[in-house]
Amino acid sequence: MSNPQRGGEPLKLDGNALGKLSFEWLTDRYQHKWLFPTPGTPVVIASAESGSTAIWPISPPLQQIHQQSFADGRTVVFGVGMAGRGHWSASFTLVPDLKCWIVELACRSPMKPESLVSTYQLDASWKMSSPGRFIRATDDYRLEIEAISPSAEATMHEDLVQIKPARIVGEASTTQWAFRVRAG
Repeated sequence: MSNPQRGGEPLKLDGNALGKLSFEWLTDRYQHKWLFPTPGTPVVIASAESGSTAIWPISPPLQQIHQQSFADGRTVVFGVGMAGRGHWSASFTLVPDLKCWIVELACRSPMKPESLVSTYQLDASWKMSSPGRFIRATDDYRLEIEAISPSAEATMHEDLVQIKPARIVGEASTTQWAFRVRAG
């Protein structure tokens, strides 16, 4: 088991055909991105990050990360962080049997959050295929981002996809949401 990484040490997880997930320090938190080895130009899905003064950031502010491998073949990157009054946690699980990454998020707050969301930058080739599901497909390769219902919903605005909880509960609560990234 490795030690948690704080403030600057990059982390990379190679999922082979399922893409490479990397975490790079950006001012006061980790930005994460997937790089997919598609034919031609590789595809990047990158988290959009708020500045350090945002009370309710546009992506979970992960300030510590830890990678762990399990006996069943799963590899997970765990992340935690704080912004404003929120305490955030995330897990990024590589699931080769399902040809996907599953991302589970949570925010604990002593007050009702104004906004909880995970925001990703995409290129113009992504299209919505159904509510909460976005696809980038060619004859050779297909990528998909999908909110996992009923905990999450997703929308797309220009080159940004936002995945957020389907419902934010009131005072002093923990709100959870999840999505998956498929490749193949």
